[in-house]
Amino acid sequence: MDRVAFETARLELARLRVKPGNDHELSLQSVLRLSARTLKVERVGFWVFDEGATTLTNRLQYTRSSDNFAGGDVLTGSHYPRYWAALRAKRVIGVGDAVNDPQTRELADGYLTRLEISSMMDAPVFRAGELIGVVCHEHVGARREWTADELHFAGTVADLLSMLLEQSDRLSAEEKLRGYVGAMVAAEQLAVMESLCRAIAHDFANLFAVVELVAGALAGPGDRSPAKLDELGGSLRSVANVGIDLLSQIRRFGTRSSDGGQAMPLRQVIHRVVPILGTLTREVATVEVELQLADTDTTAAPSDEIEQLVLNLILNARDAIDRQGQIRVGARRDGNELVLEVSDDGAGMTPEVLARIWEPYFTTKETGTGLGLVTVRSIVDDNGGTIGVVSVPGEGTTFVVRLPAAA
Repeated sequence: MDRVAFETARLELARLRVKPGNDHELSLQSVLRLSARTLKVERVGFWVFDEGATTLTNRLQYTRSSDNFAGGDVLTGSHYPRYWAALRAKRVIGVGDAVNDPQTRELADGYLTRLEISSMMDAPVFRAGELIGVVCHEHVGARREWTADELHFAGTVADLLSMLLEQSDRLSAEEKLRGYVGAMVAAEQLAVMESLCRAIAHDFANLFAVVELVAGALAGPGDRSPAKLDELGGSLRSVANVGIDLLSQIRRFGTRSSDGGQAMPLRQVIHRVVPILGTLTREVATVEVELQLADTDTTAAPSDEIEQLVLNLILNARDAIDRQGQIRVGARRDGNELVLEVSDDGAGMTPEVLARIWEPYFTTKETGTGLGLVTVRSIVDDNGGTIGVVSVPGEGTTFVVRLPAAA
């Protein structure tokens, strides 16, 4: 066969890729069809071993004369020991007389004769050094002696299939990871919402207690002077203003993704969550915010992910403080990066705890989910950033996040 045709086919094979969201079966079909047409054989099939390598199953087979795909045949190793041994020992098995060759004649009665196969060229497929399958080229008609170029091409097809399978497995794992990260983010958003609702419910309870006191004073037989009524009215106005502010926080939190997750200036994102931070940490810490950012300093990360990152780090800092403490949120630009720092003066972490903080579900809190810092790490990684942590037992912890600045 013309060597130019082989090189053209190899180039076409090299361009094949498994794309995200695309069924890898389409790529497998393309390989088998191209191989059959290049080598001018009737059938090309991809056979896979079971876990114990006791059986071979025809996962997919292309027939050139009908241009269709099928599969399903199964071969059992105990019936074909010499063929099994040849697959393990040779780079490519190329036999012109498949019915009589010692390597393949075991297949004659149950397979070769039935399908009128005269010549075979089988290339084992390996992954991580393990034999996982074979690409089987089946010639029908007069016996055929395989050339060196044809044998080499069959090996190339087997190697490419191995690469495509690895791509498919990697993309599948990445898709599962994205789903896992999405579930973690959703769980953490619910956890933040629950904390915020509890804090605001506590504030509303205090407000209603004040309203009840004012209502009792108005309903009772006490002082009705204009000065007293003004004082009680002022108290009600103050209560109303606090209530309006609390409702504003709820609306802000509930609609904080209304921008569709678009990237926003980091200063704006942090300022948007500052009221929520105060409510979430009020009982144990004060929050100090120091931003050395220009109004145009923006990361490429979606704003809702940055909010989630900030909220999770703040909640982690809050839970580390067992007395009235302080949490500091700082942000600045450093070259082509935006740096976000969250520090607390809480309990700090031992080296043993510090070594495990990125493990899913690991937590030292009685009611913790163990997903907060994992979510933070996932957001940082997904957006091409880095995160570091310094913690000293009894003194506190500092998380430093670096994210690429948007162009």
